[in-house]
Amino acid sequence: MFDYTRMEIITGIFVVLGLLALGYLSISIGGLRIIHGDTYRVTARFSNLGDLKAHAPVKIAGVTIGRVEAIRLADYYGEAQLSINRDVALPKDTIASIATAGLLGEAHVALSPGGAEANLADGGRISHTEPAINISDLIGRTAFGSPGAPAPSSSAGARPDGGVKR
Repeated sequence: MFDYTRMEIITGIFVVLGLLALGYLSISIGGLRIIHGDTYRVTARFSNLGDLKAHAPVKIAGVTIGRVEAIRLADYYGEAQLSINRDVALPKDTIASIATAGLLGEAHVALSPGGAEANLADGGRISHTEPAINISDLIGRTAFGSPGAPAPSSSAGARPDGGVKR
């Protein structure tokens, strides 16, 4: 008869390697890190976080340099705790804004470094922030005009009292 033990061991090793590869790909595509690199944390407060979620990317010029670790409500503002790669130094006058990748894309934090000499330290706060854009509010303002804005004027020939010259 045949000796199946060698074939069974090779098949078992192949199956285990396949499962390990599948697990690694699932974790890396999902953006989950098992081993955290050398990072430091900063916070940023926004008046509107929009659809920003924990584990969203933090980017500078489209390059991911960190992750959103946690989101909480602090003094009626949305506060995001950002974990930034230690090899990226952020000046104290960095601007944080919430952006989306495309019209319906995933929300992320976009950073625009300033020109300050001093850098943010671990536990520091980004003081200059821009909230997420509310699309329905933007459409409403465009369609109906923003409150308090002057009424649009018509072409030449219109009188201040609203009448038209004949």
